[in-house]
Formats: sequence, C-alpha cells, structure tokens
Amino acid sequence: DFTALTFYYLQNKDKKEMKIWFDRDALLGQGGFATVFKGKFGGREVAVKRIELHKVDKREEDAMLTLEHPNIIKLLHCEKDENFKYYALELCVASLDKLFLKSADPKKYKGPMLHNIKICRQLAVGLEYIHSMQLIHRDIKPENVLICVSSTGQGLHSWTGARGTRTWYAPEVLEKLINGEKADQEVYWGTVQSDVFVLGLVFGYLFLKGEHLYGSGETGIHKNIIKKNPVNMKKITGELRKYYEDDLLRKILKHDPKKRTTSKEVVKQLEELLTEKEEELRQLCFRDSSSGLIEKIKDLIQLGIDVNAKDNDGWNALHLMCAHNSNSNLIDAIRLLIQLGIDVNAKDNGGRNALHFLCGNESNPNL
Repeated sequence: DFTALTFYYLQNKDKKEMKIWFDRDALLGQGGFATVFKGKFGGREVAVKRIELHKVDKREEDAMLTLEHPNIIKLLHCEKDENFKYYALELCVASLDKLFLKSADPKKYKGPMLHNIKICRQLAVGLEYIHSMQLIHRDIKPENVLICVSSTGQGLHSWTGARGTRTWYAPEVLEKLINGEKADQEVYWGTVQSDVFVLGLVFGYLFLKGEHLYGSGETGIHKNIIKKNPVNMKKITGELRKYYEDDLLRKILKHDPKKRTTSKEVVKQLEELLTEKEEELRQLCFRDSSSGLIEKIKDLIQLGIDVNAKDNDGWNALHLMCAHNSNSNLIDAIRLLIQLGIDVNAKDNGGRNALHFLCGNESNPNL
C-alpha cells in the first residue's frame, strides 16, 4: 500500500514546508547527478526527480514546463531546497528496459503492452512534437521510455532522465566523444538528426527484445556504429524485418545526418504502414478463401494494426468477412476477430452491423 510508506517532507531555507513528498527507499532510477524516487504531490502518486542544484539545466526545466503532449511525461511541479531541485513528474509503471529483464527478476515489467508498430508510432509522435517546439531531446534511451497504463489504455512516454550510458549515441556525437572533446559540452552536441538516429536504436532494441542493434558492450557498440555495422539487424525476424530493416530503419540510421530522415517523416511512414496493413486485413477478410486465412490474420495483427479500422463506407474487417467470405473456416475466423477485440456491434455508414451482413451472406454453404 503506497500510503503506508514513510515519506520525507521537504523544507526550504525558510523552513516552509514544500509540496513534494518522496520515499527515500522507493528508488526508481539513478544516474549522473539525478536520482528519481516514488513520491507524492497534490494528493497523487508521482515520480520525484532530484537534481543537485549546481547541475540544474535551466533550459531543460523551461522546456519541460512548456511541453503538453500525451506521449511526453508531464512536469507537474518543481521546487528546491538548499542542495537540490525537485521535480514532480507523472508516474509511470516501468521503463522500456524493464520489459526485457529475465522472468525471475522482480523488476521485470509483466503488464499489458502495445504492439511494436504502435509503440514506435507513439515514440515518433512524441519526438516529432518535441522537435516542432524547436527543442532537442538529447537523451533518448530505453530507460527514458516509460510505460504508462491509464483507463484509456497503455501508452509510451518520453522524458529527460539522468544522462549516463554511452551506447545510445548517433555516430556524429560518438565521434566527438572518441576524439576526446570536452565531456562537459556533450549536452550541446545533440541535434534533431541525432535524436532520430537514437530513436532508430530504440526501435531496434524493441524488435530485438532487449538487444542493441549494434552489438554488445560499450566498446563493441561504439566500433560498430562508427563502421556502419548494425550486426544484430539480421536477428529481426519475419514481417518486422521486411518492413523495418529494408525501409524505415535504413532511413533512420543513415550515417550522414544530412541524409537522415526526420521525426515527422518517421511518423508519416509509420501511419502509412498502419493504413496499408489495415486495408490488407479488410481485403483478406473480404475475399481470402484459402486454408491459411487464420494464420494470415494473425500475421497482420502482429504488426499492431487496428483491427477495428474502417474503410470509406464504414466497413470493418468483420463486416466484410460476414458479408462476402466463403471460407470453410469462416466461423473460426470470425471467432478470431472477436478474440482480437473487433467491435461486434460496430455499424457501417448505413447503420448495419456484422449480424446483418452474416444473415445475408449467401456465398458460404457452411452458414
């Protein structure tokens, strides 16, 4: 029970009680000059990010205060005492790296998750928003991709956490580090182009279930990034590899930042892919009479498409299947769509639902 925890209240130099409370034993993350605890603010559970005062980045703080987007962690409040600045942030259930821990690890996230393509789209949309505000993230990595579960469903959020690991850098930034340029200036090296490259690294991490696209170990990863050698790319299997390695990732991971795609273009391509595959599902349900129909539907769903997507006439996959499909496994295919969450009561533009279409289907002798 969260309310049973011992909270430490904060006081500023005037001994005035502050509004942020946190539990020193409920550590959520740590790195560099920042530590994140579980805490409370305004009666709600929050993540409390504590930073040493002399390391506070005023530009980062100002940026966080201006951001308002469903895929960006919301900064609720900030205050300080003699030694630290405290930020009350929206609390999420886990970070992306916790998804791929071993089953026995108590920190492993075992809750609900979106499909890969939807995760990628949410991350890309969040980054596009940051870039549209003339800001640069500079610290994209799995630890800073947070999983939030609300009454409206799961979501992925980005935030600026504590900088630390050096395996999530674009080649142009990495080369500066390798060449020995001043480390205290590395925060200024990031660009919108380097953000996009590292977004691609996170996509790869997701597809590879916790592995880095460019290998393992800091030295090995650095070497492969510089040599343009994503050694684990071939481990991405099936449809994911077909659509991501050959097209999307190739554009995101361009070594030359001037030739790299933009966050806006990444969003556009992901949305086009979703739309294309949703139409493919509808056409499959409309006319496919082969014995492999069910497996084909499962393959498409694995891409993360919206099973309830409709065409211009308001027809979804279930409408088309019930109205036209003559497959001998029609009933099993309908059951599968229902299991996948299709709305059985959805109506087309004429007010008809799936049952109307099923009752009128004269092409299937199995009904």
